[in-house]
Amino acid sequence: MKEEVIELEAIWYGGGFHFCLDENSSKIENYKIVNFWKKVDEFGVWKWHKKYPYWKQKYEPLLDGCDWKLKLRDRDGRAKYCSGYESFPRKFKDLIKELNTLFGSKIEF
Repeated sequence: MKEEVIELEAIWYGGGFHFCLDENSSKIENYKIVNFWKKVDEFGVWKWHKKYPYWKQKYEPLLDGCDWKLKLRDRDGRAKYCSGYESFPRKFKDLIKELNTLFGSKIEF
């Protein structure tokens, strides 16, 4: 079994958040982690683009927008790394909700 990685960081002017599964997260019940991976499958996260926006923008984005990075590796060794600036994949907010459930937090995005 591979070591799982669940990490999402988002930073913007005046704020941000960081979710990270690490050695201090051992208090999280196994069923919650299993359910999280099911939701990742449902949301199609494994098919998300590597970079957002993934199209050429007509104008330069503002410099005080939201910058984010996502790293995932499940128990089977599937991995996803993607990031973005002021552009997000579909179901990104749903992923935030699932991360809140997993980590017992109340991040609003």
